[in-house]
Amino acid sequence: MRTIAIITKDVRKYWWLVAGGLTAIFVLEMLALYSPQLIKKAIDRLAAGQADPHGLGLIAGAIVALSLGVAVLRAVGRPSMLAFGRIVERDLRRHFFARVIALPRSAIDKQPAGDIMARATYDIDNIRLAAGYGCQAAINSILTLILALVYMIWMSPVLTLLAMVPMGAIPWLTRRQSIRFHQCHKSIQESFSALTEESRDSLNAIRLIKVFDLTAVKDRQFDRLAQTHLDNNMQLARVSALYLPVMTLVTHLSQAVVWGCGGAMAVLGMLTAGEIVAFSAYLVMLKTPLVYSGYLINLYQRAKSSCTRVDRILNQFIEALDKSSPGQVVPCQDKDTDIVIKNLTFTYPGESRPVLTNISLRFPHGTTTALVGPVGSGKSTLLQLLTRIHEPPQGTIFIGHTDITQMPLHRLRSTIAMAAQAPFVFSDTIRENLLLAFPQASDDQLWQAIEAAGLTPEIRALSQKLDSLLGEKGQTLSGGQRARLCLARTILPSRSMLLLDDPLSSVDTKAEARILEQLSHLRKGLTNLIVSHRPLSLSFCDHIVVLDGGCLEAQGNHDDLIKTCRLYRQLVLSQQIAAKLNPTAAMSG
Repeated sequence: MRTIAIITKDVRKYWWLVAGGLTAIFVLEMLALYSPQLIKKAIDRLAAGQADPHGLGLIAGAIVALSLGVAVLRAVGRPSMLAFGRIVERDLRRHFFARVIALPRSAIDKQPAGDIMARATYDIDNIRLAAGYGCQAAINSILTLILALVYMIWMSPVLTLLAMVPMGAIPWLTRRQSIRFHQCHKSIQESFSALTEESRDSLNAIRLIKVFDLTAVKDRQFDRLAQTHLDNNMQLARVSALYLPVMTLVTHLSQAVVWGCGGAMAVLGMLTAGEIVAFSAYLVMLKTPLVYSGYLINLYQRAKSSCTRVDRILNQFIEALDKSSPGQVVPCQDKDTDIVIKNLTFTYPGESRPVLTNISLRFPHGTTTALVGPVGSGKSTLLQLLTRIHEPPQGTIFIGHTDITQMPLHRLRSTIAMAAQAPFVFSDTIRENLLLAFPQASDDQLWQAIEAAGLTPEIRALSQKLDSLLGEKGQTLSGGQRARLCLARTILPSRSMLLLDDPLSSVDTKAEARILEQLSHLRKGLTNLIVSHRPLSLSFCDHIVVLDGGCLEAQGNHDDLIKTCRLYRQLVLSQQIAAKLNPTAAMSG
């Protein structure tokens, strides 16, 4: 859904808020622009010697009443439009976030996180400002221009024409400045994205920067990007600085024409003194929208650039969504079915060499299968294709008889739990990290998952136990503890399929084998796929698949593969030699 479509939907849904705000603005402009007519009447009566205290008092009271009405209506109209801007901001952020987290991995890899953050904050703020305050200010300015000109023409078409002569340069100047504003804002938004990405990258790698004493290097990089951003903003300031003085000069020239030519017309009896004063008041009212037009153009161009940047994410996601969820969506018929892979060949976007080549496998429901092989053999890629983190070719992976590319993503992933190779822990309590996977879980269920992951002694040793607050990205835990906490979070929902992408690589071999075997017994009757670079930890599995260079090398149980598969024997022997040479090297954290 494009940005404009989201805003249009909000206008239809909250039409009463927009209509109320615009109505209040229209009425207050009518009241505000009638005040010079009352002043004109009072001056003309004074000039003609027809004024009396009672009549002047009534006019003064009417002016006060109009001013109070304007104040009340402004208190209604302006907040209504600002509230609408906040509604647009809320809905844009919701759509943007929902689409970003659902983007396929291939799209995420092309988009730096800092750039996405800049679009989600700076750009959506610009759109919110234009949709709320900008819309209110634009309507205000347009009504002032139209109504003031109507009153001026009604009083004196000739003087109105003379007053408008100096303003003939405004359309040309406005168009010229509009183009320059757009170019400046585009550069500012790009430099802001680069600055945000550099900040995020430095904060994520702060420990590495300190360890290798890279502070000076990162400072220079940040200073260069900050200077670029400053230069872009200064260029915008220079462009903006020209606009206000020129607009002010134009309005002052118009005032000079009114007092010069209008004064002469008053002497000749063509205008009254009150009309000259009212005419001058309307010209002063015209000054505000004319001078303010520079800000509104600036705001519009900024919002236009931001809409384009936000749409790039939304459109990218729509394209990915269409591929992921075609028009005819076939639901997952039964969770108790086999996983079947038929002639799967997969190549990463932008690469020429396939990662997996002609893979055909069957993982029977209720069994535990291991995937082993050298680094780069395609084990992790296969798991990511099963969850559609990367999109597999159609007709290659099935759950039962259903092609997973024809399933709704939420339906597919609701049947799968996956622990990634790199554990990620949120800066929150242990309880909240676990409940993320299963919000309805009881404390007993949380402790069962922790026990299955072999983390119970460490958690019970903490003073706050489940309510212990973890540091940034779980840095208060060791690598092995983070890995086991993530494993506990993965197994907590007890879904029908469990995919483990070597999540216990930071745990010692014996602990890994013990935890994985316990999980196999705990999940008896459910499907488990386990990737590990240590084959001895997987000897208990019902079935073992050996991959090499993206091809299927062999499959069978541990005893059969020891006899028949040379590569598997080499992997086992390498693990045994490593354990003898350094038995304490793989101790858990």
